[in-house]
Amino acid sequence: MSTVAFPHLTSSFKLGPVDLRNRVVIPGHSMVHGDSTGGITEKYRAYLTRRAKGGAALIGIESAPIHPNSQTWNGQVELWRDDIVDSLAVAATEIHAAGSKVSIILWHGGHNVTYRRGAPAMAPSAVPSVQIGEIPREMAVSDIQEIIPYYVSAARRCAEAGIDVLEVQTSSDYLLGSFLSPQLNHRTDEYGGSVENRCRIVVDVLEAIRVELPAHMALGIRTSIYHAIPGEPEGYTIDHSLPAMTYIAGTGLIDYLSVMGGSNANFAETIAPMTYPRPQIAELSAKFKSALDIPVVVAGRMVTPEEAEAVLSADQADLVGIARGFIADADWMKKVESGQANRIRLCTGCNQVCLGFVGRSLPGGCNFNAEAGREDELLPLSPVQTKKRIAVVGGGPAGLECARAAAERGHTVTLYESTGRLGGSLYLAAHCPNRGEFKYPLQWWESELGHLGVEVKLNTTVDDPNALGVDDVVWATGAEPASVWQMRFRPSMVDGIPGSGDLPHSRQVLAGTAHVSGSVLVIDEEGGWPALNFVEWLAAHPGVDHVTIATNSAILGLPDLAGTGELPLFSARLKEAGVTVVPGLFIATVEGRFATATDGQFLGPFDSMVLSMGAVARPIPVAVHAIGDCVAPRSIWAAVQDGARLARRL
Repeated sequence: MSTVAFPHLTSSFKLGPVDLRNRVVIPGHSMVHGDSTGGITEKYRAYLTRRAKGGAALIGIESAPIHPNSQTWNGQVELWRDDIVDSLAVAATEIHAAGSKVSIILWHGGHNVTYRRGAPAMAPSAVPSVQIGEIPREMAVSDIQEIIPYYVSAARRCAEAGIDVLEVQTSSDYLLGSFLSPQLNHRTDEYGGSVENRCRIVVDVLEAIRVELPAHMALGIRTSIYHAIPGEPEGYTIDHSLPAMTYIAGTGLIDYLSVMGGSNANFAETIAPMTYPRPQIAELSAKFKSALDIPVVVAGRMVTPEEAEAVLSADQADLVGIARGFIADADWMKKVESGQANRIRLCTGCNQVCLGFVGRSLPGGCNFNAEAGREDELLPLSPVQTKKRIAVVGGGPAGLECARAAAERGHTVTLYESTGRLGGSLYLAAHCPNRGEFKYPLQWWESELGHLGVEVKLNTTVDDPNALGVDDVVWATGAEPASVWQMRFRPSMVDGIPGSGDLPHSRQVLAGTAHVSGSVLVIDEEGGWPALNFVEWLAAHPGVDHVTIATNSAILGLPDLAGTGELPLFSARLKEAGVTVVPGLFIATVEGRFATATDGQFLGPFDSMVLSMGAVARPIPVAVHAIGDCVAPRSIWAAVQDGARLARRL
């Protein structure tokens, strides 16, 4: 077994091509599991500890503000406060007991912190933030000298709490990362200009921390290889980051370097969606590995154990950081160690809940792992006292998760699906362009149902649940296409848009029960993922010459795509496909091949028209347990939550 030397430590992490566990870490990431106390809440602690039990070598706590003017949302871990130590210590103790080390990121948001928090944002230069659209004040040298002791005090509190690893945040366009970038740092004093000057504040921080750091603690930095600011995508690249990290590593102050991509100006590069390559930046991290004499950690779109092993075997990094993979399956590493890697619930990179919820200041989680972020509520599945015969009617996400979890608890489960395939609306989404990784959870559920002995009956319609002769019936038949969303802004339009009664709905076209061709108008008031997936599918569909979407959204894709970082990517794809987007439009009537908007615009002629107006819940029989969209049309996450929660009560 080979080892890697952390120069300042009295011990080292074990490394080796076979021992993947000791080479997989969870980089610090925020799940908005905090509260107004500014400490590690029970919810957050349960989330972190659960992943330690799942086998990660190092558990990363989020980027935590070291100064009051760095806070960007309520619920962050506030390292500037002395009373943070107690809750940090409890978390560290529990993580250690579960077999993992624990790290935390010392962070200042720089020009990404709004003045509405109480003080003007600070930055090396008065460059506005892409994220919040505000102009910061340029820091004086005295400001720099005043901020450094806050890093030291935060480090001291972490040491007192028993944290093993401190990571100084120099990534993205946060405070220290802005100093590193010539595009964001226009200073002419000793903190700007040359590589040495731009790195000076980072070195000052590291030197000050190192003086007081206990011998058992590691000190590293996290940095972005590139920023990818949309107007200057080549502005800060590896040509800047590698010399900066080479200089900092040469000081002997750090034990390791953790690399990532992107910035707040281009968040898709930071937490890459499923359209990005896997792994995302391993070839770039290899350049750091080759140039530096300290261990390098790389994160970004490593989904399978084989991908992680390939990065390590190719000597592209010393350790791999996997965050979303452990959100999707807390036992990711444990399953590898036990020879059950084929049973890992793989991350899809959809970003809809882990990132999208956080953007809404909601506790983050996972579309497909109901327990993620809710470990304090959804306890591990326990064996049942009395085994039942359970029928689950409907093979969408709600029914699949309920059937799986009920069977894992020990019930005898039969799943009935009226069509010839499982997945419901998720199956349709998985067959749309740029959504192929949605097949992963479907494959996982099918495999798990087989492993657990669930009998699956396809092409079987259940009309009378009482005739099934079981102890409990779970009704998960989903929703059916309908005109609903026009009532959001026109609540009296109960019967839909006049003249649209015979038009097919997007879900019917995706399912193959309706067909369109030629020039197609999509009338959309639904927005969100169903409409977005459908438009991309339609634009790529043989026989469709041109797609126009008339939407009531001012910007097609908001808010969903903003939450996942995909809006610029989606907009570029539609432009490349030649899709015409007519925003901010309400269709008043449809007549033949034409549509008229409420503002008088006349659209047409079109060969086909399709409605994207939502769905309604299907009828629910009496004496059944109803879950998913047949209760109310919502989302994949809600359906999986319904299934998981009901299975724990059966």
